[in-house]
Amino acid sequence: MATLIRRRLALASGCATLALPLVAAKAQETRLPLVETAGLNPLNVDVGTHVFQGRQCVRLRLSEGRQRVVMQQAVGNGATMALLPGEYGNATIRVDIAAEVNGRGAPDSRGFVGIAFRSAANGDRFEAIYLRMTNGTLADPPPGPPRNVRAIQYISHPDFHFHVSRQASPDTYEKVAPVAIGRWFAFRIEVAGTTARAFIGDQKVLDVPDLRLGAAARGRIGLWVDDGTDGYFSNLSITPT
Repeated sequence: MATLIRRRLALASGCATLALPLVAAKAQETRLPLVETAGLNPLNVDVGTHVFQGRQCVRLRLSEGRQRVVMQQAVGNGATMALLPGEYGNATIRVDIAAEVNGRGAPDSRGFVGIAFRSAANGDRFEAIYLRMTNGTLADPPPGPPRNVRAIQYISHPDFHFHVSRQASPDTYEKVAPVAIGRWFAFRIEVAGTTARAFIGDQKVLDVPDLRLGAAARGRIGLWVDDGTDGYFSNLSITPT
């Protein structure tokens, strides 16, 4: 009888051990150093490798055609990104991020750079949180009002761009952020159901209470830029939650 019990315990222990990798795989972190462009699918952007502030990284800027459209029609917040493989719903996204104004855009270009999530493969719908680097509290000289409270922004494409959100609920979808042009920052977005939180380092800078695509939405994650900006990306990680 004692031998039989030991065998059953051994089998139970073996089953538990076999189950552990399945749990780990469910929340497997994906890491991309972003020192090359392989696997990135560009939508209306030019993508290349670059060395910025001594760091090998990926650089994005609007394609020549898209930049021309933005200048002629004064439109932004569109599908201007490089999509990554895989689909995600709830996830924590971490990336080191930086930007420069490249002189190709409008005079009010702010160093628009961020992360898109839950995107369709063709970019017809997506959500994004992005930074306006020249509006950050670390900018020199610091921006005056109202720019100083418009350093980070949530949007949902195609029908909830920044100008719509400002009219619908001022100060809810854009906030102050400790950023500046020409410097690296650790950027983190936590997407959960209909909510998202964004952080610079360990400081929470935006809390979105009602993601427009809904709790069940899934899609691609993308590196995102806008008008007149060179965006730099390094050390990306994605953890499903």
